[in-house]
Amino acid sequence: MIEPTDDRDLLRAAVEAGLDGLVVVSSQGRMLSMNHQFVEMWPIPAYVVASGDDEAALAVAMQQLVDPEAFLTRVHEVYEDPSGPVRDELHLRDGRVFDRYGTPLRSPTGTYLGWAWYFRDVTAERVAADQALQAGERFRKLARTLQESLLPPHLPEVPGLELAARYLPGSSVVEVVGDFYDVFQTTDGGWALTIGDVCGKGVEAATVTALARYTIRAAAVTRSSPADVLLLLNEAMRRQHPDSERFVTATYVTVVQRQSEVHLRLGLAGHPPALLRRGDGTVELVGEVGTVLGVLDEVTLTDVDVVMSAGDALILYTDGVTEARRGGELYGEDRLRSLVAGLDGSAASVAARIEAEVMDYSQGHQSDDTAILVIRVPSPRSARP
Repeated sequence: MIEPTDDRDLLRAAVEAGLDGLVVVSSQGRMLSMNHQFVEMWPIPAYVVASGDDEAALAVAMQQLVDPEAFLTRVHEVYEDPSGPVRDELHLRDGRVFDRYGTPLRSPTGTYLGWAWYFRDVTAERVAADQALQAGERFRKLARTLQESLLPPHLPEVPGLELAARYLPGSSVVEVVGDFYDVFQTTDGGWALTIGDVCGKGVEAATVTALARYTIRAAAVTRSSPADVLLLLNEAMRRQHPDSERFVTATYVTVVQRQSEVHLRLGLAGHPPALLRRGDGTVELVGEVGTVLGVLDEVTLTDVDVVMSAGDALILYTDGVTEARRGGELYGEDRLRSLVAGLDGSAASVAARIEAEVMDYSQGHQSDDTAILVIRVPSPRSARP
């Protein structure tokens, strides 16, 4: 037969069974009740517990805290103004961390009766959170290091030309992604520029990015046609990653200087057309888009020839520029062309202005990485010291 249970015994049993340490302090500053979890967590000597002296208990607690003064100040503040609940975190000298919650106790008529403090040991949770944070930071640093290794540490000096590049990592991305660019001298004494975007992110994207960059450099030794160089990259990707879902869009440009003119030959593989800003401010789209690389054995790629004169600039970019978002609206090609038309300055200033515009439009929250590469023929006035 189950014996009747006194309501007070039931309530006491429920308090003792809880996970939190609990102490109830009267409006006159006496400890009226506490459970065994509270005594074990702090721990408070038996004579202090028996006395019910809250100030004595606070003195014991202060000896165990990293910041005892802040602890005591907060207690006195809430006792003087018991208007509502409070919550904070306490750090103990032995390394433990307590979540502290306090709330005023009132009668049905609203009369203030005292204060209840609840303490929960959250040390394990905080340690796990700190470890996860540190692991995430280490991963981000590793990802940044790997990403930087896939980009040239600096651009070469090309006599008679200006070069500039900008790279914007996506603000929400902690993995390595596939945007890349490169500038190098070819065996015939000319120069080559390339920019590309590997679909996806992570380790596999990084391996494809590395394959793309170094295959292009190797292909340039034996091929002068941009279309042929990109074709060899497609073959390499199909051979080494036949079942991969990764694909690459890329632009490859050869640069040859002939007296006062600069002759470019440009090939696109599914990449946005380059923007050619003439010295008079007109802007042209350059290149036949062609087929993305790494998906099909047969691709269509076309070389396009362009002649640049003093004051002309060619802007290569990845789709992070035109796909920058403000709300649901893309930055778009029209805004970019309008911006470029007004950029009459050095290659460095052109690249910096595009970068700033993209950051401003997306309000600093780029969802995708962005690469910008600019080559410019200096105008006579900019060539003078």
